[in-house]
Amino acid sequence: MSSITTVPSISKKVSPRFYTPAEVKKHDTPEDLWMIFYNKVYDVTSFAADHPGGVEVLFDCGGVDASEAFEDVAHSDDAVNMLAPYFIGDVVPEEHRKYANERNPVTQYMKSKVIPSSSPRRKRNNKKKVDKVFVEKLTVVLLVFLAVLSFAFYVSLQKFKWSP
Repeated sequence: MSSITTVPSISKKVSPRFYTPAEVKKHDTPEDLWMIFYNKVYDVTSFAADHPGGVEVLFDCGGVDASEAFEDVAHSDDAVNMLAPYFIGDVVPEEHRKYANERNPVTQYMKSKVIPSSSPRRKRNNKKKVDKVFVEKLTVVLLVFLAVLSFAFYVSLQKFKWSP
């Protein structure tokens, strides 16, 4: 039986709306909480109470670019995908920032809405894990075989050396 990993559907219409960081900064209260992640604007007001790290963390980053804080915590790709339903627009291109590591939740969400566990990508990853385990076990078996063979060779040399 294959399991399926799903990502929540986008609850809001993806808007081509553009916002300046100054506009986003106006939305920094618990009742109206927006954030910027990688030049994308998200309204996370409804998510704040459900945030696994607590609401305080979100309130500290409300109204600003939270990309660095997001990466500092080392959020998983699943956490990135959780942002997609809260996407409301982009930062105006003139005010885009450059990031060392740019993960785009909306694009990732659109690329892989549902990924069956039997997909070729997962099979390839599982095969790599199986191959690694197999190679490790094979290495141990070969080392033990080599040790036994060396001991047998040593014993035969001793017999040859002491025989008349």
